[in-house]
Amino acid sequence: MMKKVLAVLLTACMAAAPAAVVGAETEHEPVVFGFTVTTNNNPFFAEIEAAVREVVEANGDVLITSDPQSDLQTQISQCEDMIAQGIDCLLLCPIDSAAIKPVLTLCDEQDIPVVNFDTDVVDVDLVDALVATDNYSAGVAVGEDMLKTLPEGAKIAILDIPSNVASDARIQGLLDTVGDHVEVVDRLNGKGDTGVSLPIAEDLIVANPDLAAFFGMNDPMAIGCVQAVASQNKEGEILVWGVDGSPEAKQCIAEGTMVGTGAQSPATIGEVTIDTAYKLLAGESFDEKIYIESFIINGDNIDDYSLEGWQ
Repeated sequence: MMKKVLAVLLTACMAAAPAAVVGAETEHEPVVFGFTVTTNNNPFFAEIEAAVREVVEANGDVLITSDPQSDLQTQISQCEDMIAQGIDCLLLCPIDSAAIKPVLTLCDEQDIPVVNFDTDVVDVDLVDALVATDNYSAGVAVGEDMLKTLPEGAKIAILDIPSNVASDARIQGLLDTVGDHVEVVDRLNGKGDTGVSLPIAEDLIVANPDLAAFFGMNDPMAIGCVQAVASQNKEGEILVWGVDGSPEAKQCIAEGTMVGTGAQSPATIGEVTIDTAYKLLAGESFDEKIYIESFIINGDNIDDYSLEGWQ
């Protein structure tokens, strides 16, 4: 379906263009959107869903939201259910960028357009548009901050989500930036979740008494690391970075328990995603690849950002 590639860099705090209001002049058959992310147990995705829902409901349309709770087969099954319910468009953030292909194939067979957001699918020819943070740049932003903060040879541990394009891009950006300046002692699956990451991080601290830092691929995992550092009485000794720019992470940065986060704007992602979906359904022109720029929030600039909401 992807006919051309048009990458557009947007600032993370920009206001997205308003979505087209379908049928504003007359009553219309409601457009039904399916919405799926890796897990709803992540305030980042809740913020995206809220931005999408606000526009959809303002247009008198319907948003069906599923919660696969980080389980691939559940996500596939829930997507199949939404397709069977007759959705007009699928808004998709995959758990596994490659293994989600059966859902994409089914949508293709049934002429259901797909707007892929936040995490790229592998089979880009089976989606109509992509809206995402420039995840590589998020890793670069964190890596640059690490270079300024950590001594050469410092040992770090990474918590990620395997088979996830966004996770891989963030970590690659980090590794390309820090090079040989740090040593990665372990890279484990934190499933994007604070509760899962906490015991993993505690075990890593015990196994690596000279550990200098954690990189959580997202803020929920980073906050699990913050909690693990506190539980092991290692505050000030083991530093933590994340990615998202969540209110919780910014509060940790303000308190000094977290060093920095590669910031995103989930509201912008949601607004641009649903705007793109409406343009697609209306047969209007739209950008098929939109990457939204990331930037670092740390102790140097934390006062420039609200701790109560997202940027």
